[in-house]
Amino acid sequence: MMNKARTIFSALCFCLLASVALSVAAQSAGYTKLNVKGRVQLEVPSDWTISDAEQRRRVKELAEKVTGVATEHVASLSAQSYPAPSRVFVRVSFIPMEPPLTQADVRQEVLANKQQVLKDLADVWREESPTMWAGMAKYGMKEVGRPSFAVEPIGGQTALIIRYGRTSSANSAETMRVTQYHVPLGAEKALITLSYIEGDPQAIAAHNRLKSSIAIR
Repeated sequence: MMNKARTIFSALCFCLLASVALSVAAQSAGYTKLNVKGRVQLEVPSDWTISDAEQRRRVKELAEKVTGVATEHVASLSAQSYPAPSRVFVRVSFIPMEPPLTQADVRQEVLANKQQVLKDLADVWREESPTMWAGMAKYGMKEVGRPSFAVEPIGGQTALIIRYGRTSSANSAETMRVTQYHVPLGAEKALITLSYIEGDPQAIAAHNRLKSSIAIR
């Protein structure tokens, strides 16, 4: 599974990825329904800020500058709460997988030995995440607590999950809780990153509402 873990977490630390057009499908009851590449659907509050392609490109360039590693992908969707942008974020990316890994492959691996799957993912994280933290440290952000790893459903699919905490870029006294959902879909994976400020009831509620709206094809 270790090689598969590396495939799943390719570009692990630089997940501001994949340039694909975003379409706005509908808007009702204060929420906007978004369809990302026809594969991930979700709803965000209508007053949130949705980054355009140019903003997402600049984020990619900043990530490359911080880490010193070139990346080929730009996030397909990046949105944040408004007018307090630092409270809740969502990003959706699509990343090529070589070799391909299907949902059936993931379920088979988990059924055979779930603990080994989680161990392999944790090992890859420990090897690769120091580069991410070194880059974040340049901007005053530090890891908070220890990461956790899980296999859980999201949007009707099986996801391999990393959860971690870091200090907020806006206020070092606040902790941002981040969850990465890695969802293998054959020749590509969907990477959905959700984050919110710990202890903020409105941010937590918005995060939970957004997560429950996700559907993945």
